[in-house]
This record gives sequence, C-alpha cells and structure tokens, in this order.
Amino acid sequence: MASAAEAVPAQTPAEKEYVPPPLSVQQEDAIIHTRITNDEKALRRVTRKFHNYASVAYPSLIPPTPSNTTSVDDARDAFLLELAAFQLSLKKSLMVCEAEARQVEEYQRERERIVNERSRLRDQIEELKATLEQAQLERKQKIEYDVVAEKINTLPSRTELEQSIQALENDMAAIRAEHENQNRVLHAQKAALDTVIHDINVLRLMGKDAAEESTAATPAPETQPGEDVDMDGTASVRTREESGELREDAISRSTSTAAKLAEDTHESDEDIPLSKALLNPTARLFVPKSRTNTPGLPPSRSTSTIPSKPTVEDDIEMGEIGEEPKDARGRRKNRLEELEEGEASDESSELSEPPDD
Repeated sequence: MASAAEAVPAQTPAEKEYVPPPLSVQQEDAIIHTRITNDEKALRRVTRKFHNYASVAYPSLIPPTPSNTTSVDDARDAFLLELAAFQLSLKKSLMVCEAEARQVEEYQRERERIVNERSRLRDQIEELKATLEQAQLERKQKIEYDVVAEKINTLPSRTELEQSIQALENDMAAIRAEHENQNRVLHAQKAALDTVIHDINVLRLMGKDAAEESTAATPAPETQPGEDVDMDGTASVRTREESGELREDAISRSTSTAAKLAEDTHESDEDIPLSKALLNPTARLFVPKSRTNTPGLPPSRSTSTIPSKPTVEDDIEMGEIGEEPKDARGRRKNRLEELEEGEASDESSELSEPPDD
C-alpha cells in the first residue's frame, strides 16, 4: 500500500489527469443503491491482506519500516484465511440470492393465486349480487302476494258469490214477472173501465133518447105537482128512477162487469175490483129528467134545446168536461134570456139532482 501511494506522486506532471465523465441521475442512483445493498468490508479486507502478502513476498526498492516487518508465511496465512472467509460470504450471498429467487417465484405464484382468487371472488360477488336481487324481488312479490291474499280472504267465497248472483237473478225474474202481471192487470182494468164508461154513456144516451121521444110525441098532460106520468099511463123515467128500477139495472151491470174482471185477472185477496175501487155501485144512474115538472114550452123551442149530438158525448170520457162550440154557447145564452122568470131549464145535471137520503 505504501509503495502504491508513493508511486502516484512519482508520475510526471506532463501526463494529463484522467477526468471521469459525469454520471446521470439514474446512474448515481444505481451506484448508491449498490453500495447500500452490497457489503464491501470483506472485499476490502481481502484486498488489504493481498497487498500485505505481496509487499512481503516481493520486496520493493524502499526498505520497509521495522514495525511493518512480518514473515511471508504469516502474510500468506492471513491472506488465505481472509480469502476463505470471503468465499464463505460469497457462498452465503449465493444462497441468499437463490433463496430470494425462490421467494420471487413463490411470490409470483402467490400473486397469480391472488389474481385468480380475486377474479373468482369478483365472479362470486356478481353471482351473489344477482342472487340478492332475485331474493329481494321474490320478497317484494311475496309481500304483494300476501297483501292480495289478505284482500281475497276478506271477500266472500265463490260459492257465496254464486248464491248471491243466483238470488239476484231470481229477484230480477220475479220483478219481471210481477211487472208483466201488473201490466196485464192494468190493461184488464183499463178495458173494464172503458167498458163501464161505455155502458154509462149508452145508458145516458138511452135516457136522453127516451125523454126526447116522449116529449116530442105528445104534449105534457095535466098532472098533479110532483107527479111524473107518461102518456101511456105508466110512470115516467124519473118515477122509475126514483122507484129503483134503473138503479137496479145499473147495479147489475156494474156487478157483472166487476165479476168478469175478477175472473180474468185472478188476483189475490188483496186486489180490489175496479168497480168497487173507482165507481160507486150504489150511485144513481144519470138519466135526464122529464119535462113534466116545468111549464110546457112551444114545440119549436123545446126541440131546439135538446142536443142531438151523441157522437161528441161518446168521445168524452167519464169525469171530463167537453168544450162546447161557440155557436152552441150563443144559442144557450139566447135560450136562457128567453126563459121567463121562475122557469127552469129542461136540462139536468148531477148537481141539480136531489141528494140521496
């Protein structure tokens, strides 16, 4: 080492000093990393022992100092010992490198296993997500099903619904039948009422015709006041009416009509015949009075006062008031003016009839 140190200043100044090129940042980092990771102490010791052995084995021109005088054998043994230690450290480093290589391989395998496990777990997570969504959907459907089932359980059963529908259909059929029956009854009652009204009109016309014939045929005979006598010596229409003959005829016709109506309708006991409900069977039949109670009028006047229009009266139903034409109203007004004071009209009405006691 001393000879090498002494040889450096022995160089000629004419020789140009060597200047190493500048290192890059990456190279400097690599050198620093190598020096940190590599242990150079053993190599330095081997180098120092080698220089000691070389200086002893091959003496230099400059004599060594007495303190550094060692034998060649000692220097060689020290160098060999240090070299063996260095070889051992190299083997150790080789074993460490091999172990690190195995660890790297194991790390790679572990990394691959982790990647595979990660992929498998990702797939499993996706499957679990799909399963969770399906389970949530099934739970939602189950809740909706429970709600619908609860509503269905609150409703009546199919048998009860069919029974209620059948009962409603039966009620509807009964109502239709009752409606048809009521229509038939109404038609029958209407026909019976029309028949009764027609019979009443016929009786009215018959009474008027009889009064006209008796009045036009003979003059009024002298009779006692309050007595009605026809020309043939029989009782007049009013006398027969008061005696009850015409009343019995009207009662018999009304009774026969009511019996016929009851046989046609076949109603229950609660039904009341039309003749009893609407008409009074004991009422006196409307018949024009005789003209014997009033003083005799000239034939021309008497004949003009009696209306001879049965067709118009037939069109007027019972309870209605027919409208008289304007000419008839004028003639009636003139006739009332011609009547003397105290004379009464030959025409009679239901209001002029005496009350039934």
